[in-house]
Amino acid sequence: MRYSLWPALATLLCAPTTTLAYEPVGFAHSNQHVLMQVQGLPELGRALAPEEGQAGWALDLDWTSEYTADSSGAAGMPGSEAIVLDAETVNLGLRGSVRLGGWLLEADVPYITHSGGGLDGFIDDWHDFTGLPTGGREQAPRDRLLIRYERDGQAVIDLQQATGGLGDIQLGVARPVGQTVVRMAVKLPTGDADKLTGSGGLGGSMTVDFRGPAGDWWGTWGGVGALVMSDGDLLPRQQRRWAGVGALGLGLRLHERLEAKVELYGHTPLYQDSALGQLARGALVITTGGAIRLSDKTSLDFAVAENPVAKSSPDVSFHFALRHAI
Repeated sequence: MRYSLWPALATLLCAPTTTLAYEPVGFAHSNQHVLMQVQGLPELGRALAPEEGQAGWALDLDWTSEYTADSSGAAGMPGSEAIVLDAETVNLGLRGSVRLGGWLLEADVPYITHSGGGLDGFIDDWHDFTGLPTGGREQAPRDRLLIRYERDGQAVIDLQQATGGLGDIQLGVARPVGQTVVRMAVKLPTGDADKLTGSGGLGGSMTVDFRGPAGDWWGTWGGVGALVMSDGDLLPRQQRRWAGVGALGLGLRLHERLEAKVELYGHTPLYQDSALGQLARGALVITTGGAIRLSDKTSLDFAVAENPVAKSSPDVSFHFALRHAI
């Protein structure tokens, strides 16, 4: 017997639900650039918390395709640089939060893989259809994994074999205060810098997430904060000690169970002492998508993230998140 998805989806959207004030929250998404995401960039705009004594959880998936190449100086000479980032990265994260005594105890456990993947053909066809710039992607072999950074003619990073493993776990505490949530988190070096699943060093962040102006069918959110990085194993001489992060978003309630959202996320440079935008440039990411409310506390986010600022963020990242009360 064959079943259609559409009647089930229609039943879900038309099912009765309690009409609540519209309070959208940000995507659980940050810059997925292969050399940025290992530093523990925080998600922003999550001014949502479980009730006292209750727990919340989320399962996040970021599927990213990235291609960029650049060089500076005469090849192989002192002061020269060359970089190729051609990879498909999957970042699967399990997050949990419990509220006790007005405080939130939070944990984020990621699992990260890098491979040649299979999205290159689809993205090439999309660029052909839309006429969008390719950044040289069409000249590279399809579905190749090559993450390589050379400095002074020597390879500092060289990853050409598919790999994966546990990323850097983050533990945090947070305090809801009115329409804001103040968060502090520490990033543990549980990943592997050689596999680009971690930075090899401790890190941390402090952020303030907030709800902005809102109406019956629209709402805004945002967040600001700072990322702190200690000496790690990934480009330790070029890694900055801190960076600023910020985000703003707008949500539209299309139905009691369906909403559309757009978010602008950015951060200042994480690296220095480089003439290449892939390292020394700050980043902006535009994430567009929506959410389906499965119940009053459970929702499914879906989105596409793109790079208005080339080189320092990926070509495209597909984001999905199933979350409950956070």
